[in-house]
Amino acid sequence: MIRSNSTNLKQLEGGRVVKQGDSASLFAYELLDEKWRPVNLDGQQARVVLTGADGKALFESTVSQSNISFKISKPLPIGSYLVEVHCAGYVFPSDQSVRLEVTQSADKYTSSELLDLVKNDVKAEIDKYIAEHPNGTQAEELPDLTTLYNLAKI
Repeated sequence: MIRSNSTNLKQLEGGRVVKQGDSASLFAYELLDEKWRPVNLDGQQARVVLTGADGKALFESTVSQSNISFKISKPLPIGSYLVEVHCAGYVFPSDQSVRLEVTQSADKYTSSELLDLVKNDVKAEIDKYIAEHPNGTQAEELPDLTTLYNLAKI
C-alpha cells in the first residue's frame, strides 16, 4: 500500500541550514495539498513551529498566496529542527520530512541569549483550548480529538 501525505510543504526561500544567531535570513514555504497543489488559506494566521531536542520555537505568520514566511528573531540552540506550519486546523507537512539545521556561529551564545524554547505542556494547551471555546462545540457531541491531539503536540 502506497501512503501519501495529505499536506505538504515546499521550501521557497532560506535553505536548510542556518547559522546560530542569523536573524536576517527569510524562510518561506508554500502550503500544498496531497497532490502538491497550493492550499488557499490566504489571510489566515499561521503558526510556524520549529521542534528540536530541547523544545519548540514558535513564530507567527500570515498566509499570502498559499505561502508563509518568517525570520528566526533570536538565536536557537544548535541542532536539527522539524518544521511544521499550523493553519486553519491543518498541519503542514503531514510527515516529518521538512527540517532546518542550526549550526554553530563564530559568536558564542550564552544560555541567557538563546531563545527560550517552549516545553510540551499538554495540560496548559488543553486549558487554553477550553478557555477559547467556553461553550464547547455545538455541532458535535464529542470534541474533535484530532484538534486536541494536535494542540497537545505543540
